Amino acid sequence: MSQVRTGVISGLALLAGLAILAGCHKKPEKAPPPAVVAPAPVVVPKPSPPRPPRKPGLWQTTLSEEGSPERPEVFKICIDALTDQHLGILGTDLSGDTCTSKTFSPQGEGNWGVLAECSLGAGVVTEYSGSVTGDFNSQYEMNVRSQTTGGSQMNRVTNYVVSSKRLGACAAGQKPGDVINNGVKMNLFGMEGVNRGGANAPASEAPPPDVVD
Repeated sequence: MSQVRTGVISGLALLAGLAILAGCHKKPEKAPPPAVVAPAPVVVPKPSPPRPPRKPGLWQTTLSEEGSPERPEVFKICIDALTDQHLGILGTDLSGDTCTSKTFSPQGEGNWGVLAECSLGAGVVTEYSGSVTGDFNSQYEMNVRSQTTGGSQMNRVTNYVVSSKRLGACAAGQKPGDVINNGVKMNLFGMEGVNRGGANAPASEAPPPDVVD
């Protein structure tokens, strides 16, 4: 009787051993693939709308410096579309090409915020911030803060008020870029040594047709 019981126990042990051995050779179950998470959409900021162009013609710009005892400077400039693109923030020279960033942000009808950073060379940088009120077809006023850094003799903060109005069409004989300041007439492109295409300034340049109001 004991032999039978012993045989049964041995058989059970053998079956258990075979089961364990089979379990060791059983292929592990594959883990479920990770859930695919869709990437978040990339939000690209909309570029700020460009400043409205000045209407071509003869513009008079008065530039005053806050706290300065000097009289305001008055410039009369014959402006066309290309000259307008090159004008600097203050609208009295062609320094606009030196600005690595320039933003005019609409802030309601007839109002813009201004931010710009312009290089003067040799590590000297001028940053502008301010506001514009009016329109670029007839007249506008700008209040702007200018901060220049990077030059030991040029580091300064200046507040300007710029008042500009269109007087009408450029006079006969005037060409885009012609400016009159303190009774002296010159051409902004000639002063910079470039023509309207960016090459060296030619000896003469035929005036364009007058703008008709």
